[in-house]
Amino acid sequence: MDFNPDDAQQYLEGVDYPASKEEVVSVAQQNGAPDAMIRMLEGLSRHEFSGQEQVLEDLQAFPQPN
Repeated sequence: MDFNPDDAQQYLEGVDYPASKEEVVSVAQQNGAPDAMIRMLEGLSRHEFSGQEQVLEDLQAFPQPN
């Protein structure tokens, strides 16, 4: 998946930070995030996020398949 932070932001709207990874994934699913993004969120090593910026930084650092 080519990652676009602008696209990710729309799927993270409504997350009440600080939030657990499970809360972030749940809200993204409710907002219709694509399966590839859900898998990336589930694969992040951090278990709690203080804000949307942390989620986006971790997604940008997530290893991309070749």
